[in-house]
Amino acid sequence: MKAQLYILILVVFASLQGLFAQNKLTNAVNALQNSEFLKAQELIDAAIQDTIFKDDLRTWYYRGNIYKELFKQIELEDNRNEYRSIAVSSFKTSYDMDRDSEVAMSNQSNLNYLASTMFNDAVNQLDNKDYTLAIDNYEGYKSIIKFIEPGRDFIKEDIQFKLALASSYTMLSEIDTLNLGIYLEKSKLLYEEVLLLDSNNISGNYNMAILYYNQGADIINNMDYSLDLKELTMIQEDVHVLFSKSLPFMLKAYTMNPNKMETLIGLKGIYYSMNNMEKSDLFKHKIEELENKEIKN
Repeated sequence: MKAQLYILILVVFASLQGLFAQNKLTNAVNALQNSEFLKAQELIDAAIQDTIFKDDLRTWYYRGNIYKELFKQIELEDNRNEYRSIAVSSFKTSYDMDRDSEVAMSNQSNLNYLASTMFNDAVNQLDNKDYTLAIDNYEGYKSIIKFIEPGRDFIKEDIQFKLALASSYTMLSEIDTLNLGIYLEKSKLLYEEVLLLDSNNISGNYNMAILYYNQGADIINNMDYSLDLKELTMIQEDVHVLFSKSLPFMLKAYTMNPNKMETLIGLKGIYYSMNNMEKSDLFKHKIEELENKEIKN
């Protein structure tokens, strides 16, 4: 009799435990539906500690939704990146448990939404010169999309992002002249990465050419002609090296768009600085032809 009573007590206790856990999950969902997001957060974080629910994909699905809503709240902006990170991991956990479940498509949709917010943040952070955060958010965006679409090709997006980042570094080099060399090197490496992805990318070729060209032109414009002949010769050699590096990229950009005025001007200047007057005059003539054509139009 005592043994039967003991078993009955255990059964009742287990049932109460399940009911209590169920209440925590139900209450978390109710709080979410009532827009009581901080309360929902507390309840859902308690629910995932219960063994009954931590292996239930719906628990992680609701947790993802709760943290997604916390992320969207302006007044909680200080913690938005943490909220988004937890939302992403929760939706991933739910999705991984069963990719054919009734909430699988909703998990995908939510992950796509959160990925888009990371992409948008990366773009805004480039504009605000928060380059480290921009890179982190862009890589975060890619990581989420790769999780949903393992075979996704990011070449076009990588090129666009690298070009934008390189351009930002170049502009920063003009402002922060003390670190000019550091920023120009960062730009150069990014343009190299772009051209590895697509050797025919016109922006990558032109901007790489301009990067070297401007360095050479800056040396010429700031040259101290009171220096002795030996020092001037060494400086001219440095300029010649920079223009020689610029030339193949400028020519590649020219072949892809022979009517771009900036490229024609660049080639004219490069050949002039390299004492190749014949080719400099050739591009001078092309510039004049293009200008006359534009006047007629």
